[in-house]
Amino acid sequence: MQPQGSAAKRAKWQARLDYAKRSYDPLRQKMDRRQAYYTGDHSIPAASGASKAKDATNVRNIVYELIESQVDSTVPQPRVTAIHPEDKELARKIEALLLNQIRLLNFKELNDLQERTVPIQGGDYWQVEWDPNAGFHCTLGDLSVCERHPKQVIPQPGVYDVEKMEYIFVLVSQSREYLERRYGVKIEEESESDVSARTADGEYVEGLVTQNIVYFRNREGGIGLFSWVGDQTLEDLEDYQARRGEVCCECGTRRTAAACPVCGSKKFRQAPLEAQELERDITLADGTLVPALEPGEPEPVKNPDGSIQTDLLTGEPIWQEGPPVRTTIPYYKPNAFPLVLRRNVRLFGQLLGSSDVDVIEDQQIAVSKFGTKIEEKLLKGGSYVTLPEGVNVETTDRELKVLRMRNPADKSMIGVVNVQVDTSRDQNMLETNYAWAKSTLGITDAFQGKYDASATSGTAKQFSANQSAGRLQSKREMKNQAYAKLYKLMFQFMLAYADEPYPLTYQQPDGQQQFTHFDRYDFLKQDAAGEFYWCDEFIFEVDPASNLASNRETLWSMIDVKYQAGAFGPINELQSQYRLWTLLAETGYPHAEAMKASIKQEIDEQKAAALQAAGVQPGLTGQAAAADTGHLEGGL
Repeated sequence: MQPQGSAAKRAKWQARLDYAKRSYDPLRQKMDRRQAYYTGDHSIPAASGASKAKDATNVRNIVYELIESQVDSTVPQPRVTAIHPEDKELARKIEALLLNQIRLLNFKELNDLQERTVPIQGGDYWQVEWDPNAGFHCTLGDLSVCERHPKQVIPQPGVYDVEKMEYIFVLVSQSREYLERRYGVKIEEESESDVSARTADGEYVEGLVTQNIVYFRNREGGIGLFSWVGDQTLEDLEDYQARRGEVCCECGTRRTAAACPVCGSKKFRQAPLEAQELERDITLADGTLVPALEPGEPEPVKNPDGSIQTDLLTGEPIWQEGPPVRTTIPYYKPNAFPLVLRRNVRLFGQLLGSSDVDVIEDQQIAVSKFGTKIEEKLLKGGSYVTLPEGVNVETTDRELKVLRMRNPADKSMIGVVNVQVDTSRDQNMLETNYAWAKSTLGITDAFQGKYDASATSGTAKQFSANQSAGRLQSKREMKNQAYAKLYKLMFQFMLAYADEPYPLTYQQPDGQQQFTHFDRYDFLKQDAAGEFYWCDEFIFEVDPASNLASNRETLWSMIDVKYQAGAFGPINELQSQYRLWTLLAETGYPHAEAMKASIKQEIDEQKAAALQAAGVQPGLTGQAAAADTGHLEGGL
């Protein structure tokens, strides 16, 4: 798509970007300081009246320690609930789609990055896009999800909810050659206009430029896109989430041939498309068949000379079925900004949440000061030797040293003076500030896995850890809420752009792997008026049991307790053991599939022997046993 943006539009958005950056710059500068504390910055802010700051010589990095203590490597699993009873199967298919995307898009790496960025900066972003060059061999395009640091996202000033903004900027450092190749334009010798969007060190890199992207609300409430580098426009799409195609410049009819079928014009232009033509017959969820071709409008039968044929008896024109026309259905558009914000803890009057670094900054500064002071005291102390005047001491590293004295009386004048400084008060203040920082964030020794003198038993230690986890519950809720929004946006993009059936794999409750496809036409419905629409009415949440499932050892222990309690049936029966190993296989217990198959084979053999003893023909034994085992699996 060649850019159609004018210099005036580029100037308009550049002016808005400059204004938004001026409003956002104080926060971006704080982000650099927060990151410096996390990486162990040695600078100590200057005291009031001091000429310059002093560098610490020994830093105990409590910011790093306390943030790393909160890292949760688990990715919340999606849970989709249907609003309408007939959509339950579609909800399960959406869950399978999202679970596949989590594995394909390496969400563990994205989550690991955000687990540090969110508490440091107070928030972080995901960006969801449709990559037309990705996908499987049988599909065209696939989802693309990446992380955007809050320094790269410049929001509309004064608006603290992304979905309520009129525009939002994203600054991305890109290779000049990549942009020229992708957009087919020539970019002059530009440099990075905003280095801070890429790094905090402020160093320019040859060959990189800053691509400025703005997403905005258009007049119809959809999402537009404008992108530029320096004085070169890259993209200008008033409705960038709409499908695009060639339409007639005169009447706006979609191009199907070299000339317009309506007005005959041969001039076409790129424009958003509101509807698509079906290429194949589809069956709706309620069983209604929607043919790709429908009968055309009736038209009179004409004679070779062009006159209309009439009935000899009535004189009425003779009508025939017109040429078939393709069925048209509307395109689906997400109509949502492709950015999802994950906050740390939400605050009034702020887009991002609170930063853990900000709330313990004073304690980190104090710890750095006291750590440096303790080191200086210890290094300045030491042992001093007193010698008579004129007597020298050998200072080599030789084991046996020689001390020459003028007379025996000089020996009594040789002595050692130990100068030991008292650092107990400094050490006490350092530990006090460390305790203040932990108390502020709600982190206990038990939560960190350290020795906890206040816990007199294992139960007390567990209670202490749970209490700390309870104080951090708000952060987990913000994480779950952000992932739920992300999953909804991912589904919307798949519903809008995944034209071909998308292959999926998932596990059934009995542990068997199944293969299916996500077909967006399964979500096409027809209302009472006969109008087609896309069903996206689902509730997107995260599964609270996913955190427990990620801690497999705890989960296996709980399963063993349930088995011993008889929840699977009598513990000595094969059916109970089969249920146990089926559940263990589903939760990833090592070699559980082999044990499950062995128990199933033994059940089959017992069933076959019982049927033979009852006089059942051998030819029916396998079928009966298989049917019984299948009933057993269905009951699981």
